[in-house]
Amino acid sequence: MLVFVKDAEETLLRDLKKHRDLFPTHRCLYLKFSQLNEEKEEWFSALIEIIRDRGQDDLNQIYVCHDNDVFILSRGMTHKSLEQFLAHLAPKLTPAPLPELAVLFEIGVDWARLGLICERKIEAKIEALKALQAQESSDEEMLARKEALLKLNREMAASLPDRREKRKEPEILIVEDDPFTQRLVGNALKDKYPFSVTGSGQNAISEYLSKAPDILFLDIGLPDMSGHSVLQRIFQIDPQAYVVMFSGNGDRENVLRAIDQGAKGFVGKPFTQEKLFQYIEKSPFIQTKLKKETLHGYSQS
Repeated sequence: MLVFVKDAEETLLRDLKKHRDLFPTHRCLYLKFSQLNEEKEEWFSALIEIIRDRGQDDLNQIYVCHDNDVFILSRGMTHKSLEQFLAHLAPKLTPAPLPELAVLFEIGVDWARLGLICERKIEAKIEALKALQAQESSDEEMLARKEALLKLNREMAASLPDRREKRKEPEILIVEDDPFTQRLVGNALKDKYPFSVTGSGQNAISEYLSKAPDILFLDIGLPDMSGHSVLQRIFQIDPQAYVVMFSGNGDRENVLRAIDQGAKGFVGKPFTQEKLFQYIEKSPFIQTKLKKETLHGYSQS
């Protein structure tokens, strides 16, 4: 018995052409096992065992295609022996209409149909390989982008304290997904402090790396991840971060948890402009900038 898996489609077509010319009365059994529910590992051993039990393993060549369809070349298989073969095979598989999955060809008589099936199998295999290669290339590119992004993030995290210190103007980052609260904060800070707003936890982390803010106002309830999770990640990036939490759930548990994680305060919604400014003015980074600005003003005078 010979079993072909690698290049099975091409080998099958080549061998069928030889049989067509030399042994046109030989048979080819086509098993549409791509339609089975089982994985190949489950039915393959059963198939081999049954062929050997029939005592004709020296007369059979088996071709397992990329889609799991199987072709078997045999010198003497008849429709009666096919019925017996399927009867032995059926109990090994999930209940399926096996007769509908099996086609017995006489190679010479049925060559036109059989040859076309083989050619289409080869074409389908080529397309499947192209798709696989494209996916592998895409996966490699994605991995490369992730590695580049991780490297960039590490570099940005390392430079964050220096960038924040060298920036003259204060920078405030607001992480809040509620449009009303975003407008409320915007009106409170407009024309007073530079600020930026984002509405998701993932964007909060990337914006923090990019902006190196002097203070972060962070909502506890975000759509993609909890504010507590973002807070933990921020302190991993910047242990000196000055973070104040927003929440409409001003309960003791959230307050204590946020403060335990390192938050410097907690602002319940809705809030006042004075409450925001109170925390902004407490930020040591903003205090340092204001002192430098005051000293610079004195030196100029």
